Amino acid sequence: MNETIIERFTFFVIIGILLYIALKLKIAQYNKKRKQKKRFARGLMLENKARGFLQDKGYSIVGEQEQYFHRYKVNNKNFESKIILDYVVEKDGKKFIVEVKSGKSAISVQDKNSRRQLLEYDFVIENDGIFLLDMENRTMKLVKFYTKAEHQRFYFYKFLLVLATIGILIPFWNIKILLMILIVLIWKYPEKTESVLNMISI
Repeated sequence: MNETIIERFTFFVIIGILLYIALKLKIAQYNKKRKQKKRFARGLMLENKARGFLQDKGYSIVGEQEQYFHRYKVNNKNFESKIILDYVVEKDGKKFIVEVKSGKSAISVQDKNSRRQLLEYDFVIENDGIFLLDMENRTMKLVKFYTKAEHQRFYFYKFLLVLATIGILIPFWNIKILLMILIVLIWKYPEKTESVLNMISI
């Protein structure tokens, strides 16, 4: 008799624990979905407010939720990914892409996901600049990515500066003259110099 009572009690305790765990999981899922919905609704609200904010800043809205396609190949097989821009705006004859962000991390270009997203926009779509619009703080950040050619040019001028510095510091005039001739040649034929530097860096 006592054993039966203990068995039933244990059974109900186990059932109660399982129900409690299931209920906790359901509540956690519900809260997560609720937070996501709130975040989405807030993001949508801020995105809609962005239109007025941009117009107040003197930008003309030429596109909203515009679709583009990023086409690429993987093992010679064609693929394409859809890109949706929040806003395309114009000012002083220049075309800008505007990405509206909210939240703590996404509003920073230091956030890798935001940065990669903007980089893809810049690579695929012709533009004069990309704005990361932080509607939480109502601020705009103009983001510019350097091209490979610009990176190469940077190293070229850096190399030129190093040569000029060496020329100034070295006390021997014959070496100074040689360096000056070298700098003039580099300045006159920058493309050949860049190709040589690229070969050296490789």
